[in-house]
Amino acid sequence: MRIINLSLLLLCVSALAAERPLWDISAKIGLNLGGAMPFPIPANIQKIENYSSNIGPTVEAEALRWINKKVGVSAGIRSDNKGAKTTTKVKEYSLRFEDFHGKFRGTVDTEMSFNYLSLPVLAHYVLQNNFSVYAGAYYAYLLNGEFKGAASAGYLNTGTDKITFREEDREQYDFSKELRRYDAGLSIGMNYLPYNEHILLSFDFNYGLLSVFPEDFKGIADDMQNVYGRLSVGYLF
Repeated sequence: MRIINLSLLLLCVSALAAERPLWDISAKIGLNLGGAMPFPIPANIQKIENYSSNIGPTVEAEALRWINKKVGVSAGIRSDNKGAKTTTKVKEYSLRFEDFHGKFRGTVDTEMSFNYLSLPVLAHYVLQNNFSVYAGAYYAYLLNGEFKGAASAGYLNTGTDKITFREEDREQYDFSKELRRYDAGLSIGMNYLPYNEHILLSFDFNYGLLSVFPEDFKGIADDMQNVYGRLSVGYLF
């Protein structure tokens, strides 16, 4: 009888332990692909002639607490490198150079790179034992960044004068010192354990709600928001 009672007690303790919230700790490395862009694409951008995303490495540590077997909440800290290069044809595009400001028609080359320290907070939901989805928000602080480029093959209407740029006349601009120091946005993604309970594959989409420039910035016409996909591989401890 004592053996039966002891066995029942152990079963109850095991059942209670299984119901307790669990912690998952993971480390991930990955790549960001995307760019800072106006959304939707405005009419004054006639054509995107060339686009290439920087291969931006990302490193993250994440702690996930399971509320029950299906639902959990995580917080993390992540080093995010983002960037891209673009060449666009524009018309009546508000653009500021060092000595003049006006409406430009022609070709604009842009190079951007950002290094953020990001803090994501996410809600997780398990669809299958090895597959889950998540959504939430992130806040990011800009450690350093560049946003610069050149205009050519067109003309700038300053309101009082029209300045012509030949194709070889690349008028430079650099707004790196005027970048907003922080970003915030939304994230949605998925986690997959393909082989065992430790190797983790993740893909997510991150959409910045803020322009990379402050509200009073007048260097270019449009808000530029960070829009990036991230593919990463991790280890679940």
